[in-house]
Amino acid sequence: MSRMEEKIEILAPAGSYDCFVAAINAGADAVYAGGMRFGARAYADNFTPQQLLDAVDYAHLHKKRLYLTVNTLLKDSEMKELYAYLKPLYCQGLDAVIVQDAGVLSFVRAYFPDLEIHASTQMTITNVYGAQYLKEYGVKRVVPARELSLAEIRRIRSETKMDVECFVHGALCYCYSGQCLLSSFIGGRSGNRGQCAQPCRLPYTAKEKKGYLLSLKDICTLELLPEMAEAGINSFKIEGRMKKTEYVAAVTAMYRKYLDMYYEKGKAGYKADQADLEQLKDIYNRGGFHTGYYKKHNGREMLALDRPNHAGVPAVKILVQKGREVTAEALTDIHRGDILELTKERDNYTFGKAFHKKQKVSFLVPKHTYYKKGTILNRIRNQALLDELDKKYVFSKKQEKISGFFRLLKGKPAVFILTMKDVCVQAQTEACVQKAQTRPLEREEIEAQLRKTGNTPFEFETLEIEMEEGAFLPMQQIKQIRRDALEQLEREVCQIYRRKMKVEEAMADTPLSARKKEAQITEGNPNPYPMLSVLAESEEQLLAVEEFFKGEAQRQEKIRLFRVYLDVGISGGLMPSKEIRAVCENLQCKDIEVFYALPHIFREEAAVRLRETYSEFYDAGMDGVLVRNYEEIQFLKEQRFDKRVILDHNLYVFNQSGKHFFQAQGLREFTAPLELNAKELAQLGIENAELIIYGHLPVMISAQCITKTVQKCRGESGICMLTDRYQNQFPVKNYCSLCYNVMYNTSALYLADYTETIEKLAPKSVRLQFTVERKEQTLEILKQVDLQLTGKGTANTSQSAYTRGHFKRGII
Repeated sequence: MSRMEEKIEILAPAGSYDCFVAAINAGADAVYAGGMRFGARAYADNFTPQQLLDAVDYAHLHKKRLYLTVNTLLKDSEMKELYAYLKPLYCQGLDAVIVQDAGVLSFVRAYFPDLEIHASTQMTITNVYGAQYLKEYGVKRVVPARELSLAEIRRIRSETKMDVECFVHGALCYCYSGQCLLSSFIGGRSGNRGQCAQPCRLPYTAKEKKGYLLSLKDICTLELLPEMAEAGINSFKIEGRMKKTEYVAAVTAMYRKYLDMYYEKGKAGYKADQADLEQLKDIYNRGGFHTGYYKKHNGREMLALDRPNHAGVPAVKILVQKGREVTAEALTDIHRGDILELTKERDNYTFGKAFHKKQKVSFLVPKHTYYKKGTILNRIRNQALLDELDKKYVFSKKQEKISGFFRLLKGKPAVFILTMKDVCVQAQTEACVQKAQTRPLEREEIEAQLRKTGNTPFEFETLEIEMEEGAFLPMQQIKQIRRDALEQLEREVCQIYRRKMKVEEAMADTPLSARKKEAQITEGNPNPYPMLSVLAESEEQLLAVEEFFKGEAQRQEKIRLFRVYLDVGISGGLMPSKEIRAVCENLQCKDIEVFYALPHIFREEAAVRLRETYSEFYDAGMDGVLVRNYEEIQFLKEQRFDKRVILDHNLYVFNQSGKHFFQAQGLREFTAPLELNAKELAQLGIENAELIIYGHLPVMISAQCITKTVQKCRGESGICMLTDRYQNQFPVKNYCSLCYNVMYNTSALYLADYTETIEKLAPKSVRLQFTVERKEQTLEILKQVDLQLTGKGTANTSQSAYTRGHFKRGII
């Protein structure tokens, strides 16, 4: 089937019920929305439980679909609530859930088997391997990382045959979705919990260049739409659950218009009108649009360096200024109620009357505000456009075409038959039709009453009336049979989608894993003092580790180094150098395991390179690997990798269901999640986990490059410092071999002095994660940790130098 024959879905966002209705009215085929719990937009208006149920029916009555966002990480205490949350929606006929948490995926598949599962972009799926992995565990549709090219998306679609949903319009995160901990660590508002405070929209400085260095422009792909269709994308997704109703309506209607144009005219006859692109800018843009990552890997032009918010469109050009009074030329039609931005401090002017393009306009500006002749000021609110959208989509009523047949025969009940496609219902009056005593009913007045469908979702396309001459029925009974028939039709259409539960609630109360209900803390734990592992990202860090553990520290009783992780970038490429391997062999001679930490992002290029060198990789002498994404799990599975595999912290094991999901695959060892506090970690049980107790933790992983943004691409790996408005410095490392950046937290995590709590948690091991430290710093940290974990003494751990992360406070 060609893309011209296959129906591509327009998927619109809804942060409120009003947005949902507007999206349907504007031409959306499906809408994604969140309830009061578990969605990635906690600060949207969101839907009440009853509104969600109503929305399911409203969508189905109009032959549309509704997807529920459950795309956050859930704690164990919340997993108990998930069954009751989803059950009424499942029974109502909810079309799909969008998930991030592997535990939620496992739970939904087990207890709601007929409910379609879509993998959120928060799962950071970047190639065929990741998509195939999720397909094997019941995922129907994948929303891949927004950083992928059309070629990469085409491969996912063609090789997995999964539905692929891609963003076509709206805001982009600077970080790969699902990998961002910046908001969480600097403000306690976790993006993985739907509470991102958007620190990427704040100003930063790097290499003496200041600006909104992490703030990407919104994407607009109208001009790419045919290519996206031909890449095999099944669903064109619009971002914007935090946006206003008019925004949702405008963008949805625009993509509906252009997808229909593509169907009608094909790629050859397709062309985006500049006036339509300007209208989208009028609704919202951050200094213009770009087409995202579909045709380029990154670039300075993709960023809104000058401002992070709505920039509007050019509206007036300054001609002359006298004091506070400014005279300007209108560059576009201006309407009463339009708002002109006077300064970036959001001093605005609201027009009290309309002006045509090229007319002169005069207005007052704030004191001490001066403009050069020719300065362009932008309109940031187009009132006429908003009014038009309200009238056309927000406050309009969408009704489906139905056919009706009304029979009025004397001595028999009146019958009203309604048909909507394959659904047919029949209503009849209680009383029989009488012979008229005075004035018989006229066909016209019967038809007028029957056609009054009011606020129902129906309107008559055809209405046939069969009646005997001289028949009579009280008008009240005609109204009642109309109401009865319309209500019955509505019920029957919705009934098609209803489901019955297959798994009882009592079973859902039982955890999926055979865990103990109490926190897994036991007296006399066989491993009260966990062993130590170290991750090294540089050669000098590795040498410092080797040097420190040559002597007595390695022989002490309570704690010993048992494992070293080599980061993928330690030698600048995917394979460690000969010098690094020699160090590793020395470590292994001392019974210290050597694991290879695979890339944070494993896109097609990385997969190809590792496939080509897999024999060398396997024979390099490693004892196992640390994996950081679903792609790497599937890659190793297909290569029949038979060494140990440990999950890193960003393959979030956030709840018992998640533990069970990975354990069922033989993946029992994981890294304790960074956003759970000590009490929550105890609930989870980390006896098979590593607990990170030191390190500058990754808070962003981005396809963009800070160095390229402020200077130019040098193709050289290294570290630059990103400074925020409070003068906090965040190290940013270039992984040039695979072209991504890792941004680390400004302060290093330090938990080594929480020895009593760590002993109670009883992790399998604790990890020191060296990222940006030089050799001397590495040695100092090793000494400090050794003193505290062995109880040989106390170390100087200044509170200002370190962070406790979420170990004490946790996240909401």
